[in-house]
Amino acid sequence: MEFSEYTQAPINPIEIHKELEHSYLYYKNLNQQLKQRFVARTSAFIEQKKFVARQNLDLTNSIRIIVSACAVQVTFGLDSFMLDNFEYVVVYPDIYESPMTHQMHRGETNLNGFICLSWKHILEGIENPNDNYNLGLHEWTHALRFNSINYDETDYFFDGYINKWVAGAMHEYSNLKNGKHSIFRRYGATNIHEFLSVCTEHFFESPDEFKLNAPELFEQMCILFNQIPSKEGSAKIGVRNALLKTDVVTAYEQIPVFALEASLLRTLINMGTGLLYFGIAIFLLAIQLNIITSLMAIVVVFWGALVLNNKYFTIKFYENNLYVQSGFVESYANKLSINYSSLIKMEIFDGNFDSSFGTVFQLNYFDGSYFSKRVAYCSAIDIPYEKIETFLHQKKVTVLFPK
Repeated sequence: MEFSEYTQAPINPIEIHKELEHSYLYYKNLNQQLKQRFVARTSAFIEQKKFVARQNLDLTNSIRIIVSACAVQVTFGLDSFMLDNFEYVVVYPDIYESPMTHQMHRGETNLNGFICLSWKHILEGIENPNDNYNLGLHEWTHALRFNSINYDETDYFFDGYINKWVAGAMHEYSNLKNGKHSIFRRYGATNIHEFLSVCTEHFFESPDEFKLNAPELFEQMCILFNQIPSKEGSAKIGVRNALLKTDVVTAYEQIPVFALEASLLRTLINMGTGLLYFGIAIFLLAIQLNIITSLMAIVVVFWGALVLNNKYFTIKFYENNLYVQSGFVESYANKLSINYSSLIKMEIFDGNFDSSFGTVFQLNYFDGSYFSKRVAYCSAIDIPYEKIETFLHQKKVTVLFPK
């Protein structure tokens, strides 16, 4: 959608600093280095966005600075912050009737590329920093999430970790939907998108209460936004790596909660048609027709042994880590240990993945730098699907059974 009249012009960084120092609590309590970062991001954001005034609103520089600062606050710990999918910022003086929904709104985030805000309610959210209501933070959180959905410019980590956040949020979200006691306001029960925005308001305005009442979800918010806010309004930035436990562990002294031990017979079956070639090669090797066939058979046998070794998986579920090992001999096996805080989701394919027989596990996890995938061809005799799902849900890991 396009608007015929708008304001798109830079604002001097000195003016941005003075305005924020005067009226924006989050900015006031940042250290000098972070203030410079905040001003630079706010300046770049203002210069890119097209601001549209509605209902005779006097669109001052102050309005553009404060509205932009709300977006910068939400994305301050992220690498990508421009929210390119949202070209227009439409500002009304007060509550307004949406031309699209014909309902009264205080704010609206539209996937067609614009965000609408009531300036009166933006100010109310900023002037009362302890009521857990902040329209600017609320709507720009929607924009951040929808920006990711549209796959335009988006933050790599936020886009990859949001599924982990959803899994971790389901307990509090369900309590709110079912009318149970919750520190979050009722509007968050509308849907998971609204719950994220409501959590964001609470996260910045009442972080101590949030941490006390929902510590696991609070930590996931810190990881998702890569910052830890304080009740004074400031924040500690760049906390993600310290909170995510991505250390690789290859040996365990403790006993696993349960394990899926590999079966040699099931592993052979998982080779599919490769098993036929493997059998023919062994037969040729046994009769030794000539040197050429013997050499070819040896090559195929060696190839089959490698394939067999690579599909011989043992999966162990420890209290804090998931351990995956491929290979017969532990000393030479390929090993992977994933802390549950870094395990985003597990997809379980039962006989319908890559033309393989049996069950295949696909692990989606964060390795400290990138989101990665690992496929494990499980050849265990008995796979307790319900037990796996229940256990991983307790660890805030999404479990899917794709068809």
